[in-house]
Amino acid sequence: MKRFILEQSDTEFYTSHSGLSLIGLCLNRYTTLCKTLDKAIPLRHGMAHSDLIKSYLGQLCLGKSDFEAVEAARDDRYFKDALAIKHVPSSARLRQRLDADASALLPVMYNTNIEFLATAQVPVSPLSTGHVALDIDVFPMDNSRSKKEGVSRTYKGHDGYAPIAAYLGQEGWCLACELREGKQHCQKEFLYTLERVLPNAKRLTDARLLVRLDSGHDAQETRDALLQEADVDFILKWNPRRHDPAAWLATAEALNQWVTPREGKRVATFSDIDRQIVNGNTLCVRRVMQVTERTIDQHGQCLLLPVISVEGWWTTLDETVYDDATIIALYRD
Repeated sequence: MKRFILEQSDTEFYTSHSGLSLIGLCLNRYTTLCKTLDKAIPLRHGMAHSDLIKSYLGQLCLGKSDFEAVEAARDDRYFKDALAIKHVPSSARLRQRLDADASALLPVMYNTNIEFLATAQVPVSPLSTGHVALDIDVFPMDNSRSKKEGVSRTYKGHDGYAPIAAYLGQEGWCLACELREGKQHCQKEFLYTLERVLPNAKRLTDARLLVRLDSGHDAQETRDALLQEADVDFILKWNPRRHDPAAWLATAEALNQWVTPREGKRVATFSDIDRQIVNGNTLCVRRVMQVTERTIDQHGQCLLLPVISVEGWWTTLDETVYDDATIIALYRD
C-alpha cells in the first residue's frame, strides 16, 4: 500500500477526499480484511473481493451510498492509491457481486469492524459505576415513497426500515447495525442479536457490562438470556401492558414515599422483587417503579381528575449499592 506524507501547505486547499488515505491505512494496517475475504469466498477469476468491498466502503465514507456513484471513481488514481485498490468495479458489477455474495460477506464485515476496534485499542470509557454501557435499540428510517425491498410501516407511522444497532461505552462504538424490515417487531430475533453482540463487547473490554434496553424488549426470554450471561448486568425498561395504574398508586400510597417536585405533581419511587425460574434455578430480579400523580399540568391548568403515570425498570444491580434514583439516572444517561 502506498504511504502518503502529510505536510502543511502554504496555500489553503480543502477537499472532502483527503481522509481516504487514513481510512485506507486503517483498513490495511489494523484489519485482515483482504486475507479474510479471499478465504471466506473463493474466487477463480475476476475482480478481487477486497477491491469490491473497499471501493464501496470508500464511497460510503464520502457519503455516497448509491451504486452509480462508483463510476466517478473508476479513473480516480488517488481513490485507488488511498485504499490500495487495483481495480474499481463498475456499478453493475458492484451491484451483482454484492447481491450474489451477501450472505458470505456480512459475517466478514461484522468481524472486521470488531477486529479494527480491538487492534486499534480504542478507548472504552465506563460509567460512574465501573460498568461499560452496552445500548441496543431499534431506530426507524423514513423511506416513504420508495419501492425498496423490505420497506414497510414502522412504529413511527411512516414507511421505511427499522434497523437495530448496538453501541458500546460512552464513546458509542458501533458494534452492530442490522437492517430490518420496518414492520418487524424489535423483539423478533433479538436473542440472535444478543448472541452476536455480547461476545464482541466482551472482546473490547474486561469491565462488567451494563446492557440497557427499552420496553420493546421486556420479555421473559430476554431477561432469562441476560441472567445467564457472566459479567453482565442490565437495566430493562418495564412494559406496563395490562397493568392497572390505580393498583400501583395504591401501592405507592401504602409505602408513602412521595416527593413533590412542583405544585400539583407528586412522585413515588420504590423497588419490588420478582422471582423468576431460569434453568430450574430461582433468581430474584429487582424492579424499580416510579408512580407519578398530576393534579395540575405543567402549564398550571387544574385537572378535573388526577392523571396517573407509571414507569418501571428491571435490573440486576444490587439495591444495597445502587438506590432507585441511581438506576433511573443510569438508564436515562
